[in-house]
Amino acid sequence: MYERRVRLRRRRGRVAVAVAIAVVLALGGAGGAYLLLRTTGSPRQAAAAYLTAWQHGDYPAMTADSVHTPPGGLAGPMSAVAHQLGVRHLNLALGRVSTGAGGAQAAFSAAAGLASGQTWRYQGRLRLVTSDRRWRVEWAPSAIYPALKSGQRFGLRAVWPPRGQVLAADGTVLSSPAAVSRSGSIALLTGVVAAATPAQAKALGAPYPAGDLIGEGGVEQAYQARLAGRPALSIMIEGPGSRVDATVARFAATPGQPVRTSIEMRVQLAAAAAVRSAATTKPVDVVAIQPSTGRVLAVVERPGGFDRALAGIFPPGSTFKIVTASALARTGMRPGSTVRCPSRVDIGGRIFHNYDYERFGTTTLRTAFAVSCNTTFAMLATERLTGATLGSMARTFGFNVAPQLGIPATLGHFAEPRTSVDMAADAFGQGTDLVNPLSEAGMAGAIEAGAWRPPQLVVSPAPRQPVPAQPLSPAILNTLRPMMRAVVTVGTASHVGFPPGVYGKTGTAEYGSGPNPPSHAWFVGYRGDLAFAVLVEGGGVGADQSGPIANAFLRRL
Repeated sequence: MYERRVRLRRRRGRVAVAVAIAVVLALGGAGGAYLLLRTTGSPRQAAAAYLTAWQHGDYPAMTADSVHTPPGGLAGPMSAVAHQLGVRHLNLALGRVSTGAGGAQAAFSAAAGLASGQTWRYQGRLRLVTSDRRWRVEWAPSAIYPALKSGQRFGLRAVWPPRGQVLAADGTVLSSPAAVSRSGSIALLTGVVAAATPAQAKALGAPYPAGDLIGEGGVEQAYQARLAGRPALSIMIEGPGSRVDATVARFAATPGQPVRTSIEMRVQLAAAAAVRSAATTKPVDVVAIQPSTGRVLAVVERPGGFDRALAGIFPPGSTFKIVTASALARTGMRPGSTVRCPSRVDIGGRIFHNYDYERFGTTTLRTAFAVSCNTTFAMLATERLTGATLGSMARTFGFNVAPQLGIPATLGHFAEPRTSVDMAADAFGQGTDLVNPLSEAGMAGAIEAGAWRPPQLVVSPAPRQPVPAQPLSPAILNTLRPMMRAVVTVGTASHVGFPPGVYGKTGTAEYGSGPNPPSHAWFVGYRGDLAFAVLVEGGGVGADQSGPIANAFLRRL
C-alpha cells in the first residue's frame, strides 16, 4: 500500500511538471499566444470600430485606431479620396476576420454613393497589428482600396448623356428657347442650363469639373440629378503626372429623365399677353391656379429677375378681408347681417379710415365687403374675433405653410395679433400679414373649390405635400361667394367690365411711411376652375390697375 501511494505521488508530480513546461512554452516560446492573452479587445472589435469611424467621417477616431499614419493623421488622405471620387455617402460592412502569427486580417465590403449617382461597390481588407497592448489598423493607402499605393490617387472620367427636359402639362418643352421666347417668365420657373463655375463644380462634387453644363435656378437646379442623368463613368487609379495606372470600375450612362410641371401653355400665354399689353410701367406679377387640384397653371412677371410671384412677400391690403370675412362667418355672420361703415373709427387710440374717407352708414356685410369698407372689418374683428380665431382661419387658407412646389416658394405669413390695434389693422390687410400672388390665388381658389389645397408646380416626380387639403364649411362658402360676386357686379370692380361668372376682391395695400404712402394694387378672384391673382407693385388702386389686367387675361382664354 505504501509503495502504491509513492508511485501515485510520482505520477502526479510528472503531470504537474509537464503542465508547467507547457505553460512556459506557451508564454515564452509562442509569442502570438502571449500577445493574445495580454492585448485589450480583439481584432474584430478593432476593425469594427475603425470601419464605423470611417463610415461616419470620424477621421480623428480612425487615426487613434491606426498605426503608421501620416504625420497629420488620416483627415487629409481620407478627405482627399472622398473629394476625388465625389463620395456622398458610404456604407461599410465588416466581413471575415482571421488571425495569424503576424497579426490579423479583416475583410470588408464598401458601397460608395457617388455624386454622379452611381454606387461603387468593392471588397477591401485591413491589416491589424498590436500596439500598446491594443489591436490597431496598420494603415496604408491599400486600407482604402487594395490596389491603391503610396503616391497614387483616384481619377474620374465622365461622359454625360442627353439631358432631360422640363415639360408643361401638355408635353411642351418649357426649357426650350422657343417656349421662353413666347413667355419669358417661363425661364423663372425652369431656370437655365449653364457652364458650372469652379465654386458650383466644387459644391456638386466629382465628376463635375468647372465648365460642365448644370442647372441654375428653377426646376433645372432643383432637379439637377434627375435631369442630368448618370454619366458613363470610369474610376481610375492615377500615378504621378495623371498617368493612368489602372481602371478599377466602369459604369454605363443613364439618360436624364424629364420633369413635368403643371403649367398649361394656353393659360400661360394668355397671362403673358395680358401683362404685355398692360398700360402700367410698374412691375406686374400674375399667378393662376386650378382650385380643384392646387396646380399652378401660369406664372408671369414683368420684369423678370427674382421670382416675386412665388417667393416675394407683400402686404395684402383688402384682399385679406376674404380671410376676415370667413372668420366672421364662423361666428354666424352672413351677407345680409347688419353692419356699420363710418368714414373713420378709433380703435385702441388709433384712427382707422376708409379709402378717400368714404362712409356708407348702416349697411349689410355684403355691401361693406363689396365696397371694401375698412372700418367695418376693423370694428367687427375687434368685437367678434380673437387673435387665435383669426390665426386659425388664416392657417386654413395656407398661411404659415411651407409649400413644396419643387422650386423655392413661400406662402402667406400671419402672426396672431395681441392688441386691438393689431387686430384692427390685420383685419383689412394693413397689419403684419404678408402674401404674394401664389398665396393670394390659392386663397381665392379655396372659395371656389370649397377647400384650400397646397399649390403644386412639379407634378412628376411630385414632391410630398406638407399638409392635406383644408376644407371650408358651407357657412363660409355661402357667405363669401355672393360677397365676392358683388365686388364685380356692384362693388369696387364693377366698372372693369369682367366677363360673366367672375368672383373677386380688390386690394389697395399701403407700404412704407408718411402721410400718403405708396400702395400695391391687387385683384384676386376666380372663374370656374380657374383662380388668379394680379399684383401691380406700387400701382395704387387695385380696381384701376390690377382689375383691367385680370380682365384682359380672362378674355384671352
